[in-house]
Amino acid sequence: MAFINNRLPALFTLLLLLNISTSCGQESETKPTKMEEVMASHDEVMDEMPKLSKLINKLQTRANASYKKDKYEKAIKDLKLANQSMMSWMSGFGKRFEVDEMMKGKKLTEQKQKWLLEEEKKIAVLREEIELSIDQAEKILAN
Repeated sequence: MAFINNRLPALFTLLLLLNISTSCGQESETKPTKMEEVMASHDEVMDEMPKLSKLINKLQTRANASYKKDKYEKAIKDLKLANQSMMSWMSGFGKRFEVDEMMKGKKLTEQKQKWLLEEEKKIAVLREEIELSIDQAEKILAN
């Protein structure tokens, strides 16, 4: 018992130091840059693109088998427009920024920093457009 009591302060100190070093490691993690945030938003929206294609195919199948094609065709049109919006956004973004700026953290000029804020807003609007078109298509297919 005396052995354990003599070792408790050393064990406590070791655990405390381990906790502090772990906490310090967490603090040293850097906050994502604005470019990383925009690229993450892009990646999240891109993950929805296969769903758009599948929904278009399902809606087209239903439209082909229906006498009331209008609701299916409107949903298809909205999905295609959302897809086109994504392609246009990526094209415009690619014209404004270099690959090294997008992927390697190359420093942005003041003008490009302003553009990046614009692009952040655009991708948020785009996300909403895509989500709405997907929701609408899923509701139509559920009926």
